Amino acid sequence: MISKIINSYTYKKYHRKIKYFLASRYYNNSKYLPEGIDRVYHIHIRKSAGTSVNSAFWNLGDLTLKKIGREPLVLSKKYSFVCFNKELIEAGHYLYASAHFAQWELNLKPNTFTFTVLREPYSRLVSLYKYYTWVEQVDEQTGYNLDTSYYVLKAQSHLLGKSFKDFVDVLSDKYLTNQLYTFSKTLDVNDALSNISKVDRVYFQDNFSYAISDLEASLGLPLQVKNERNFGKIAIHISEEEKHHALSKLKDEIEFYQLALEKYKK
Repeated sequence: MISKIINSYTYKKYHRKIKYFLASRYYNNSKYLPEGIDRVYHIHIRKSAGTSVNSAFWNLGDLTLKKIGREPLVLSKKYSFVCFNKELIEAGHYLYASAHFAQWELNLKPNTFTFTVLREPYSRLVSLYKYYTWVEQVDEQTGYNLDTSYYVLKAQSHLLGKSFKDFVDVLSDKYLTNQLYTFSKTLDVNDALSNISKVDRVYFQDNFSYAISDLEASLGLPLQVKNERNFGKIAIHISEEEKHHALSKLKDEIEFYQLALEKYKK
């Protein structure tokens, strides 16, 4: 009976209102950050080690991916954390927030420290394909235990089609060229470069350890990564022809990535 009440829409609605009131009135997250920084926002690119970065921040509040679940606002220890919700992200009452919103979709508060992690575009796309394939191959209980977004992904499983080429051809720009889309609504390379220059830190997935150590030093926070997910071996097949097809569709994002790499990689 108690479990049914806790999981009800009405309970969650009022519980979230109480948490928002507490976060906005009683949680002073900025005092744990350097002067001039009131909060931290992660512009989370899909399949670029973003969940691992998130885990390092969530660990400050003894939180895990499972504990966060699909909750938009979580209060733990002396910190508040926000995920997924545009309104809450823009309100700014958090130590750390992360979401897949494009940079141009958000109006962040002043003194928000922003960062993002980029990944080689073709590698990122293959990882996304594996991710959706995993959802189809895993049993329901295991899927949800490993990833609380399992049911969201399951509802999108039609994107897989019958081959990697089908997958590439059906994806919208938001998913296919997610990095370019995140920094340019018009998918313009120069526009994206201009917008990403406004981000405080730009990191790269293949130099993940540097990203964590630099965030630690820049923010004065003890960050410890927890690798909570292991999807195991995922069986996929991609022909050379399909690879070349994908690379041709990623041409502009690859250009953006290479130019960002030249400018920002340490």
